[in-house]
Amino acid sequence: MSIRTQIYLPEDLYNRLKRRFKSDGKPMAQYIRESLQKYLDEEEKAKVLPDDPIWKIAGKGLSEDDDLSTEHDRYLYSLGKGSQRE
Repeated sequence: MSIRTQIYLPEDLYNRLKRRFKSDGKPMAQYIRESLQKYLDEEEKAKVLPDDPIWKIAGKGLSEDDDLSTEHDRYLYSLGKGSQRE
């Protein structure tokens, strides 16, 4: 079942869509449906879900260094605590 809706498009976007429609004959509504479907599918894939395995690594990187959040570059680049970058 399809539901009819109305949208407003900026003129430049409408003109681009119209040119595409004229070049291959696909209805404008089909372009809009396909684009919206692709956008929503990608957005849903990008979300991190509560049961995502990424959450299992929380706390695995515990350290006695209390400045990791502010001095992470020094640790990542093996300069160690108190070192200065040249």
